Amino acid sequence: MRITYPIFIALTCLVMITLRAHASAEMKKVVLVDAQKAQGFEKSNDEENTKDAEIREKEKEKQSIELDNALSRARLERELADLQADISRLMVEREVIALKWQIEQEKKDQAHKTAILMLNQQKEKLEAEVSIAQYKLAQEEQEFRAITTKLDHQVKLLQIEVDQMEVQKARYEAERQRTKYANTAPVYLKDPLQAGGSLIISDRRIELNGCITPWKAQYIVDGIQYFNNKDASHPIFIVIDSSPGGALQAGSCILKAMENSQAPVYVVVKSFAASMAALITTLADQSYAYPNATILHHQPWTFTEGNVRELKETQEILQEWWNRLGGRVAKKMGVSLKKLDKLLYEKSARGEWSEFADRAQQLKWVDHTINGIKDSGVRELPNPESYTWDNYLKGTYEAANTIENGVMYLPPLDAKDFYYLYNPDNRYQMRSASK
Repeated sequence: MRITYPIFIALTCLVMITLRAHASAEMKKVVLVDAQKAQGFEKSNDEENTKDAEIREKEKEKQSIELDNALSRARLERELADLQADISRLMVEREVIALKWQIEQEKKDQAHKTAILMLNQQKEKLEAEVSIAQYKLAQEEQEFRAITTKLDHQVKLLQIEVDQMEVQKARYEAERQRTKYANTAPVYLKDPLQAGGSLIISDRRIELNGCITPWKAQYIVDGIQYFNNKDASHPIFIVIDSSPGGALQAGSCILKAMENSQAPVYVVVKSFAASMAALITTLADQSYAYPNATILHHQPWTFTEGNVRELKETQEILQEWWNRLGGRVAKKMGVSLKKLDKLLYEKSARGEWSEFADRAQQLKWVDHTINGIKDSGVRELPNPESYTWDNYLKGTYEAANTIENGVMYLPPLDAKDFYYLYNPDNRYQMRSASK
């Protein structure tokens, strides 16, 4: 077992104390013997004589004790020498241990100093590298800023070019769009018919094509109201390219709007006006038509079903409609309604009397035949995409709910309303209530 320095000192002190205690005890024994001897001398000689033998024995015992003490001291001295040798050896070991510890510490200190030195060297190296990197970064940032400034300048130049191109493009587009529009303003004339039979119409125009339906009639009525609110001094034109007629009540709304209009409402027929469209043409303030345009009048008819009484009531309502509308046509022609009925069936077995506009003018179905139309309201270049078969179908037959096998099914009308249109090939039909 290895004895540490503090334990060694403690053991040494304990041994020294023990030896001193043992020597003190022996000395006390000697002193006690000496004391006893002195007391023996003071006794009477008698006692000394009687006790010579005892003294001699005690002398022997003293000698024996002194010998034992000497032996003990020798033993103690030998033990003390061993202890001193152990102490010396332990002290040497302690010094060796201390020296080793000191050497180890010096090694550690040296290693620590070496590590610190290396770390400081690495730190200095890293600091140098960081400084170099910062310097390079600063140079790169400076170069980047220079490049960025140059690029910004180039971008600004390019943006200026782009802006100039956009301006040129916008200018070009504006010029191109401007070329699509006529620079002249619409011509507004209170008497639009010129010498030589040319008719000048303005942008105060409303188109009426295809079947006259309630919603198309509302569009025309609202148009008449709009142009009156804008300017009631110049005429409004209803232009009919082709219309087979339509619903009686819808047509009557158009006629009533024409009659109540403060601005005169003129009707222009380019191609074909039949039934309700023919009535609108004939009963207008003034009407105009190309010579080859066709005007067709006939009595109203309807799709109906019911019992005898219901059919009779329907016939009576249709007759009243004819009295009210056909009577006005007959009055303008200067004949009676009965005479007009006779003439209708003299001209056609179906009672469908049609005439070209130059002949219709003589019958007072149209007021003027014209040789040409100058539409001053057309101020935008026509778009070819607007002139397609689909758009024609939509504009002409938009009243049809469906088209099946060439048959166009008309939407149902309100009660007591009838379709008043030209339908020789039964193209327009109504679905029965069961379908």
